[in-house]
Amino acid sequence: MKFKNLKKKAKNRQSPSISRTIPAFVKIFPEVDSAKLFILYRRVLKVFVVLAFTVTVVIVGYDLQKNLQIKKKIDSQRENVKHDLIYWENFISKHQDYRDAYLQASVLEYRLGEVTKAKMYVKEALSLDPNSIDGKELEKFLANR
Repeated sequence: MKFKNLKKKAKNRQSPSISRTIPAFVKIFPEVDSAKLFILYRRVLKVFVVLAFTVTVVIVGYDLQKNLQIKKKIDSQRENVKHDLIYWENFISKHQDYRDAYLQASVLEYRLGEVTKAKMYVKEALSLDPNSIDGKELEKFLANR
């Protein structure tokens, strides 16, 4: 019985009456013509593309300058190695029995990337002194190259 009374009370209840009216849409943004909006979009896109291109050019230019400085440093070191090699080759032509000159020339040839010439100089040094520890180590090092 208790349940029946609750159902009757629930049927008698009605939604509250709201007497407010819904206001018309408040215009926050003015209406924009779609053609004008498209033109504005194109202009902003052009500015963005130009800005992105400019930033890219600056970054690539900076990187290029940095790489050119590194190349200049490497070329300078290579010239120094060539100059030292010429000195040792001249020394070898005057003193053909000096083992250390051949080892020095071998190291310099290896630094220049001439592994076969470096091996040749080590072979000459070992022919002068077959018990040379430095010569054997250098030969072992060059054998793996």
